[in-house]
Amino acid sequence: MTIVKDNLCDTTLPVLIVEASERFKKYPQIGFGGEGTIYQYDEATVFKLFDWIDNSETLHKKFQKIEKLAQLEDDAFCFPMGLVGYADRKKEGYYTSLVHAMDGCADFSDLHFLHNQKKILEYLIKADAAIQRIHRRGVILGDIRGSNIMLDKDGNPKFVDTDNYAYQEYGFDVADVRTKWLEECFQRYFSPRDSDIYLYSMLAIQSLIEGTLLSVRQSDAYFRALIRFLNVSKEVKDGLRMIFSDAMHKPYIGPILEKINPEEKLISKENVYKLNRI
Repeated sequence: MTIVKDNLCDTTLPVLIVEASERFKKYPQIGFGGEGTIYQYDEATVFKLFDWIDNSETLHKKFQKIEKLAQLEDDAFCFPMGLVGYADRKKEGYYTSLVHAMDGCADFSDLHFLHNQKKILEYLIKADAAIQRIHRRGVILGDIRGSNIMLDKDGNPKFVDTDNYAYQEYGFDVADVRTKWLEECFQRYFSPRDSDIYLYSMLAIQSLIEGTLLSVRQSDAYFRALIRFLNVSKEVKDGLRMIFSDAMHKPYIGPILEKINPEEKLISKENVYKLNRI
C-alpha cells in the first residue's frame, strides 16, 4: 500500500530535517513503540518516526493531533516540540526533549530497585501531581506504565511517549489493553479520568510492595484483601478502596500516599502469601 504523506510546509511548528541513511549510525535507536521508532538526535533532542503507520488518513490525523499537543507545556511531560522529515520534506515524525535518566532508576518500572520507601513515595507523589495538572488541561494519558514515566537526574518524573494521549477531539492512536482494565474488572462504565487514576494507582502500589502482581490479579476480592492487609491508617484504606472498587469519581492517589508513614513496612511477607492465595 502506498502511503500519502503530508508536506512539511503545512505546519505551524518548527521542522527538523534528518538523513534517512544515518538512522542507527548518526542517530542511534533508543526505543520503539506500536507506531514507530525513537532515535537520539543530539544531547538534548530525540525524534520519533512513524515507520509502522500504514494508513494515510491515520497518519494525517496523527499529525493534526501533534499540532495540538505541541501547544501544551508542562515540565513533567515531553510533549512534541516540532516535526521531523527527510530531504523530500514529507512529515515522518516529531521531535521532543531528551531525558537524561537518573543512574540506577531510569523510569518508574525500576522504582522498587531503590529499596527506599521514602524516595519512592516522593517520586510517586510528584508524578501524581503532574497527572492532576494535565487532567485539568483535558488530556487523558491512557497507556500508563512504568517505562513511560522516566526519572531525570534530579529526581523529577518525565512522562514520555505523549503523542498517543487523548486530547480534544483526538483519541488514542494505539488502543492499549490497559485502558479497559478498570471496566473489565468491575463490569461497568468509567470515565477516562477514572481509568487513568486506577492505572496509575496500581503502578504506585505495585512500586511499594513486592511478591504480588496487581495487574494480573485484578478483582474486587483481591483489592479488598490487599487494602485490609496494608499497614496504613483507616483514612488511607478508605481512599484506596475508593480507587480500587466500582466507585466513580475516584480520588487521586497522591494525597493518599502523603499520609503513608515512609518508615513503616507497607505489608508483611506473611500477608503477601495470604493475598496470593485469593
